[in-house]
Amino acid sequence: MSELAEKVKTSIDRIKNFDPLSFSGKDSYYLAFSGGKDSVVCKALLDMAGVKYDAHYRVTSVDPPELVRFIKEKHPDVARDVPRYTEYGGGAYGGEDMVGKAITMWNLIPIKLMPPTRMARYCCDFLKESGGDGRLTVTGVRWAESVNRRKKQGLATVSSSSKISKEFADNPYFRITGNNGAVLVNDNAESREILDACTTRFKTCLNPIIDWTDKDVWDFIKSEGISYCELYNEGFHRLGCIGCPMARKRGREKEFLRWPKYKQAYLHAFEKMLEYRALRGKMQGTWRIGNTANDVYNWWMEYDVLPGQICFEDLKEEYDL
Repeated sequence: MSELAEKVKTSIDRIKNFDPLSFSGKDSYYLAFSGGKDSVVCKALLDMAGVKYDAHYRVTSVDPPELVRFIKEKHPDVARDVPRYTEYGGGAYGGEDMVGKAITMWNLIPIKLMPPTRMARYCCDFLKESGGDGRLTVTGVRWAESVNRRKKQGLATVSSSSKISKEFADNPYFRITGNNGAVLVNDNAESREILDACTTRFKTCLNPIIDWTDKDVWDFIKSEGISYCELYNEGFHRLGCIGCPMARKRGREKEFLRWPKYKQAYLHAFEKMLEYRALRGKMQGTWRIGNTANDVYNWWMEYDVLPGQICFEDLKEEYDL
């Protein structure tokens, strides 16, 4: 058996072993489906495992049009979930007049009074990561994607809860994370039993292809004849929100050249954000974001120093460094 075949078998076994129907008798898997290469692989593996699941795509308002079209055409069975504003205490809150309305990047930025950044990536919380609460959620998270994911993600990840540290502190197959979550680091029968017992109380994510490489993913897609989004053929290695602050500057520039209307949408959102900040008396202070949408955009893209800010070159000249 080839190495890929072994990984496929292992991933299918993981899916079967954690099948929520096997212990609850009433629930099924929740597949977090983005339309990217990893999620189409997970969907195929769920089908091969013969388990019940329902797939959900979160409508973010900033995904590439080609990706949205691919999901509609090739995966019509995937539910399209639109995140919505709720009353205070129930999620994103944009005021009473926003309750029930769809959350988009374009109305979220003005409400948050700042652009999403690497240090304040609030957009994922509201647009992508909600959904599947109380369900055993399947994701396409892989160690090969980043060092950070290797540190924080395992075969299964249990979300933060005050009870988690007590549940897993003495179990050798779990690692307690800094935010009081727990990560299953060994696919062991004992740890499986503990995880199963907790899935109804905590949000739990199963990552069946956690140890797959990029090559494994593409080899499996080609061997099984699985359809994938055309953008991969245009040189895009990862598909996600256009303008994501976690991406490199060059990648974001490529996206805005490819989809210029999204750049204009960000500029319009920044303009509205500045209006909201002025109404709230937050145009001045320790964090100067500039006076125009273009100022904000240049700061956000790390292009230039904003009016009123001091750069390192100024300090060098002033203090003769």
